[in-house]
Amino acid sequence: MAKEKASQEEIYRTMRQDIEGGEFPASSRLPSVRTLAKRFNASPNTISKVVSRLMESGLCSARRGVGLFVRSLPSRKLTLLTGSTSPKPGDDVYGWIEMRLSERLGAEGIEIDRVHTTADDPPYGPSLDRLRNLGRVVVTMGLNHEPHLKAVGDLHRPTLCIGHAPNRAQVSSIVPNSFRAGYLAARHLIKSGSRRIAYIGRVRRIRQVALAEAESLKELAGIQSAFIEEGMNLRHELIFPELAAVAERAGALKDMPDAVIMPAEDGVEVIQALKALGNGISRVVIGDDRILEKAKRPAAVVYRREEVADLACQEILRLLSEERRGTRSYMIDTDLVLEGETLA
Repeated sequence: MAKEKASQEEIYRTMRQDIEGGEFPASSRLPSVRTLAKRFNASPNTISKVVSRLMESGLCSARRGVGLFVRSLPSRKLTLLTGSTSPKPGDDVYGWIEMRLSERLGAEGIEIDRVHTTADDPPYGPSLDRLRNLGRVVVTMGLNHEPHLKAVGDLHRPTLCIGHAPNRAQVSSIVPNSFRAGYLAARHLIKSGSRRIAYIGRVRRIRQVALAEAESLKELAGIQSAFIEEGMNLRHELIFPELAAVAERAGALKDMPDAVIMPAEDGVEVIQALKALGNGISRVVIGDDRILEKAKRPAAVVYRREEVADLACQEILRLLSEERRGTRSYMIDTDLVLEGETLA
């Protein structure tokens, strides 16, 4: 009986395993296309396509007139660019995700070269001019300046952006479903009888210019959608770009809001904003599931940190193994959790 022909994918996987397993050591010459075709009972055209994929993956290189040679295996290393100004992961959602990735990827033997934002860097993230010995994959966390991410995407490395989905770069991304978050928050308040709903967003400052966060704009779009469904109008005077703007503008309002949708933050500015909007105001906060760990909290729309870490780990491993440009977009769904409830 004739030997069954192997598919291109099967041949590629076998050749890759042979190279990574040491059957073909670094700098050794690979068998000719004709020899491989005979081994796998495949056509020379199929073997040529497999060889092209091996070269794209950086596993072998061609020497004109000599043949194909195995390259030294690239290191299993990634470069992490973070917007944090601390040399260590902070006590926030990005810090938590970073530590989880360090644990999981470390167990896989993957080295993480962490590059944080310093005082000498631009305000939007680490300067690319000081990057040396880039890893096979670049991961950004908490960075959302589009021109900066476009430059990161042009480093000729597979790239994953966590927390932002840039529209000017060919990269993979993982972001919460902010539109759904705003929609769920508004629907809950409308059903509860609220009609004058305020929204507090988030801004980022780059070279002293305040710009609305992309995810805040998506939340606002979701809120607007919920209002349209009910035949209601969202009052522009009740839309605040950030917490600091509430205390400044609330005194000029003719009609105070009866509810507010805001980011899940703590601190003096939150207290001042709530006092300015009036005591006893209904509130829905938007953020990650850390909110549910607080003893006292309002209704919340949350996404799971663990899901972000899971997807990030899967995508990083895929990019490391395939060494292709990132093109996948993952959206973490959000859930409404009422006061006193827990996330199932």
